[in-house]
Amino acid sequence: MRFGICTDVKLIETVAQVGFDYVEGKLNGLAALRDDEFEEVKKQVLKAPIKVERCCLLLPKTMQVIGNQYDEKVLITYLHTAFSRMQALGANLVVFGSGKSRNFDASLSYQQAFQQLVHVTKIIAGVAKEYGIFIAIEPLNRNETNLINSMAEGAILQSCVADEQVGLLADSYHMAVETEAWKRISEVSPLLHTHIARLEGRLYPTVASDDVVGFLTALKEAGYDGTMSIEGKSENWEEDAKISLALLKDLTR
Repeated sequence: MRFGICTDVKLIETVAQVGFDYVEGKLNGLAALRDDEFEEVKKQVLKAPIKVERCCLLLPKTMQVIGNQYDEKVLITYLHTAFSRMQALGANLVVFGSGKSRNFDASLSYQQAFQQLVHVTKIIAGVAKEYGIFIAIEPLNRNETNLINSMAEGAILQSCVADEQVGLLADSYHMAVETEAWKRISEVSPLLHTHIARLEGRLYPTVASDDVVGFLTALKEAGYDGTMSIEGKSENWEEDAKISLALLKDLTR
């Protein structure tokens, strides 16, 4: 398994020094940069010993893709900017979490909102294909969104989209919050990517808590040997990242 961390891509040198294999950058932030700002970031990234292989935060928090506020032309324009920048940095997978963007209100039924999400995900996948980028659907807990809250729902969305560019991500924190059985991972595998953090405070996985061990055990049983990014909180990210990386490597041997 290869390990990365979700953080500012400008920290790539430090991330490499800690020992990670890659950085997972924040795509909505990269897409918002002026061209000259992005060029400076690109220079820094391309000379680093590791790459920005993955991205999270696909959409800006202000961009709604479900309901009357959805503007397909705005979405497509944004995606071309975002994905071209991903491609320039060498990243080939983006996580589709973006809970606020996919929330729906009482004007829609769940079925209507889901159908719209299928359409939007197909649009995203179509643009992503032009840049050789894969989309990993991220089920989020109910505190963050009201659409796609479990691995099962994520698998149904993936099936309805039916595009080879689109797969699933398993996030230990969201699964634990939703008390979703770890065995679900085997039932919906194969996965494209994974995220990990402790249930307690969404902290970096510095200790072998039951949720961390349960998640990693389930991945092993499912035969997963892909990428895993730490996506959590820390008061001292560099020190906690070192401890977490050592623990994850030990538990996945």
